[in-house]
Amino acid sequence: MKKMDSKTFGKLLKIIRIEEARIGLREFASLINMKPSNLSNMERGRIQPPASKETIDCICDSLGLSKTDQRRSELFDLAAKTPKRIPADVSEAVKSHPGIPVLVRTVANKQLSESKIKELSEYIKKFY
Repeated sequence: MKKMDSKTFGKLLKIIRIEEARIGLREFASLINMKPSNLSNMERGRIQPPASKETIDCICDSLGLSKTDQRRSELFDLAAKTPKRIPADVSEAVKSHPGIPVLVRTVANKQLSESKIKELSEYIKKFY
């Protein structure tokens, strides 16, 4: 995969679609039930990425990204870079796991740095 200076949802989607999945724009648009013009505009950053978990999951599945592929999480995170948007997968997790709001409040109240939050995340991945 190419390294990019300024990564956006659309740029990453386009790279994976063309270079790895090798799917044309019209075919991919059909797979994800989107107009080709809207897909093109999304890849170029002219329109916002989808907000729904279902749509982003459909895009990732159609690209052949496994549930554990880091780029899947990256696409969710990039889609959420729209101001005041929470990643769709995180929003769903908060709704289905009552302990997550407690965890988020604890992290916020402790004012953990980004590096400390990453350390905490790695600890949870390693031990749970």
